[in-house]
Amino acid sequence: MKLSIKFHPLLFQASLAAGGVALMAFNYLHFAIPHHKGPITLDDISWGIMSPSQVALYAPMVLVMLAFTLLNLLLTVYFLYRLVKWLREPGAYTAFRSNAQGNQNAGIFAIVGSLSMTVNVFWAPFGFFVPQMSRYMQAMMLPSLVIFGLLLTALIFLEVTFGRTWFAPGIDRTKFNFVWLLDAFAFGLVALTGSGIVAMASSHLIVDIAARATLFTLGVGSIILLYKVGYLTFNHVKAGQLPAHPVMPAFFLIVPMACLFGLAAYRIENYLAPAAGGSGLASTLITASYVLAIVWGLGAIYVIRDYFRSYFVKSPFAPPQWGFV
Repeated sequence: MKLSIKFHPLLFQASLAAGGVALMAFNYLHFAIPHHKGPITLDDISWGIMSPSQVALYAPMVLVMLAFTLLNLLLTVYFLYRLVKWLREPGAYTAFRSNAQGNQNAGIFAIVGSLSMTVNVFWAPFGFFVPQMSRYMQAMMLPSLVIFGLLLTALIFLEVTFGRTWFAPGIDRTKFNFVWLLDAFAFGLVALTGSGIVAMASSHLIVDIAARATLFTLGVGSIILLYKVGYLTFNHVKAGQLPAHPVMPAFFLIVPMACLFGLAAYRIENYLAPAAGGSGLASTLITASYVLAIVWGLGAIYVIRDYFRSYFVKSPFAPPQWGFV
């Protein structure tokens, strides 16, 4: 059966969400089960000495991780194929880039974000099922650094290119909505990739390069995030009304973004500690990020409560609904 969904960069939110679910399962197992130094692998789990309750908890986690790891990888390959076909269509990319009214072209950043997530899925959940990868982890750090550099370069290029369209004459930014935050989301995901290299690499040169690039990514992403959240919140309060129903789930994009920035900062804390002189800068950023995620998540549920009561169940699919995942 041929899928009839027209290609749109926001489709990459599906592979991004699948990767996020796989990583959640991996992180739970990584911190819950004692194992050797490095990321947990399937070989580290001794099922025979576990209690029935532990098996009942961990086994579904492994199955969930397997299912969503495969889903992430398959969707990434499929969407990349669709992306190449779309880029070959005469005028398709140009028309999309030029469509800045209502920040409709912000979806382009879902591509970079999804590919960054796939890199993390390859390191962690995929590596969980292929324990042999841990033997060659250090050999993969240099190629990983190159991929990180390419993702960051692509992200900066898109930020400059599409940023010009958002601030061009005649664009009514008061009509923008929280989908506009997808570039900040992508910065968080790219920072997560860079911080993963910092946490895993043994080469001081690779760690230094990755850490500096990650700090740059976190800094730029934080500025974009704070500016846009402040601007959008002010406009919505001033207008006295919420955006249209299909884009309301985009409110929840703040939650994973805050967690991404916090986790990336946590991973480079050891690198920051000597330079910060024990000032607790990284700890402060981590705490603030997760407090923001909790407060914003609860606030978003309250603000769009009528959306859940009267619209969500019967609504047609809209890409911003991936914000829930």
